[in-house]
Amino acid sequence: MDLSPAEAIADLDAHLASDGQDVILQRVTGGTTVAQAVTLRAFVRGYQPDELVNGITQQDAKVILSPTGLASFNSGAASGLDVKVPIKGNRMVINGRTRAVEAGVGISMAGTLVRVEVAVKG
Repeated sequence: MDLSPAEAIADLDAHLASDGQDVILQRVTGGTTVAQAVTLRAFVRGYQPDELVNGITQQDAKVILSPTGLASFNSGAASGLDVKVPIKGNRMVINGRTRAVEAGVGISMAGTLVRVEVAVKG
């Protein structure tokens, strides 16, 4: 049975609620000033040994987010659009440690954003 985009989001939200952890996503301006911060549920995973290429280290992580929690977040993308996917220059606080967002990728089903994967360093 194929899931609809709404069902995929609801399934991810349920898994994040039960097994995820809180992280704080921040948009900064001027390099240090927090312009916006939102607490989200996330899965935080390290990279597998075979993924440690192109500058990725064991201190880096992949963070899985739901678009549900990102509804109020504006990444500050230079395009001026209200981009919900975190971008390079945003920050994420994980277990009390501030990490730099390197990239965010949205995964869509039938044109609907259903999952966001974020690469963080530090």
